[in-house]
Amino acid sequence: MIFTNARILTCDATNRVLDSGSVEIREDGTIGFVRPGRVRGGDPVDLGGRLLMPALINCHTHLYSTLARGLVLPGPRPANFTAVLKKLWWRLDRALNEEDIYYSALVGLMDSAKCGVATVIDHHSSPGACAGSLDQIDRAFRKIGLRGATGYETSDRNGRESARQAIAENVRFIQRSRRGGLVRAAFGLHAAFTLGDRTLRACTEANQSLRAPFHIHVAEGLCDRAAVQRLDRFGILNDHTLAAHCVHVSAADRQALARRHVNVIHNPQSNCNNAVGTTDVLDLTRRGVLVGLGSDGYSPRLWDEFRTALHVQTLKAHDPRRAYAGSLWNNRSIVKKLWGLDLGRIETGAPADLVVMDYFPPTPLTAGNLFGHLLFGVSNAPVDSLIVNGRYVLRERNLVNVDGRRIAERAMARAKALWERL
Repeated sequence: MIFTNARILTCDATNRVLDSGSVEIREDGTIGFVRPGRVRGGDPVDLGGRLLMPALINCHTHLYSTLARGLVLPGPRPANFTAVLKKLWWRLDRALNEEDIYYSALVGLMDSAKCGVATVIDHHSSPGACAGSLDQIDRAFRKIGLRGATGYETSDRNGRESARQAIAENVRFIQRSRRGGLVRAAFGLHAAFTLGDRTLRACTEANQSLRAPFHIHVAEGLCDRAAVQRLDRFGILNDHTLAAHCVHVSAADRQALARRHVNVIHNPQSNCNNAVGTTDVLDLTRRGVLVGLGSDGYSPRLWDEFRTALHVQTLKAHDPRRAYAGSLWNNRSIVKKLWGLDLGRIETGAPADLVVMDYFPPTPLTAGNLFGHLLFGVSNAPVDSLIVNGRYVLRERNLVNVDGRRIAERAMARAKALWERL
C-alpha cells in the first residue's frame, strides 16, 4: 500500500515536513520509502493533501474505567482523592466480571482509535475476577487491532489472598505475552500506600527473573507522598519502571527518580479532575527524567492531555515562557526503552503506525513552527484514518474491524448490570 499526495510530518531526527509526499507501507507492517512528490503508477491511496503523521501513544490509562462513564453514586460527592478511590474506583473494580472487563476494554480502545491513538498502555484491576482478566483485555486489543501493553494492579487493599492472585496473574500474562503479538506486558502495582512490605518484596522476587517493566502509581495524592523512597528501598524503581503521576514528590524524590532513570508519566487532566495538584514536569526534565504523557482513564483524546500539560505548567510557573510539550514525543522513547518498539516516526523500516488528520494548514508549516501548528491546529483536527502495524483500524472515520454501534449497545447492557451491583 502506498499513500500519496499527503502532507507528511516525519517526526524523525530533523522533524522533516514534506508538503506533498508519498509513503510506502510494506506487507510486513513496516514503512518502505518516504519521499517527496506523488506516486503515479499502481493504485496508491490519494490522501488529498491531508496530514500524515505517526500515530499517538498513551503511556498510562485504565480501560476498566470505561463503564463508569455517567455513573452517579448516591450521597454526597467525595471531597478528596482518597474518598474518590474508596467510593468510586475501588467499588467499581471489585464489581467487574469477565464480560465487563472485555467490553470496557473494547469501548476504550475504540475511542482511542478514533482519537488517533495506536498504542495504549493499560493498568488493570478487577479483584472479583482477577485470574485471566488480562486475557480479556488482550482479546479486546486483538479485536480492535491496536498495539499496547497491560498489567494487573497488585494491592493489599483487598487482603493477602487477593494480592497473591494479582502477582500470579501478572506472572502468567508476562510469560504468555512473550509468544509475540501486538500486546506486551508490565508487572502492575497499584501504589505504595496500598502495598505492605511483604507484598512489595514478593513482587520484586516474582519479577526478578522475568525482568518485566513495573507499572505503578507514585505520589498521586498526599496519601502516597512517601512513595519514592520506600519503593526505591525495594528495588521497584529503575529505568524500566513506569511511574504514573509523581505529583507529591520532594526535590530529593525527583533527584532519586532521575538517578534511577525512572520513566514518569504525567496525567494532567486526571490530576486536575481529582484536585491533587500537578506534576513538576519542568523540574523533572531539568534533572534528566524522561517524562511521558498519559490520560489515567480520563479521556482517550491525548491531544487534550498535550494541551493541558502545557497550560498547567505555564500556570504553575506564572510564566508563559515556561511552556513544555516534550512529553507527547517522549512516549515513543519510553515504549522503545521498555518493550523495544521503535514507534513514533515516519522512516524506512519503522513500524507503520500512522494517523491521517483532516488538517489543511492555513499558514506555512515547517519544522521550525511545528509546535504552534500542533497546539492550535492539528490537535483540533478530526482523525480521518488510523493504521496500526500497516493495517487499517480506522478508515475514513469508520472502524474497520468491529461494529462500534453494536459494541456500544452491548456495553450499555453490561454497564446497567454493573451499576446495579454497585
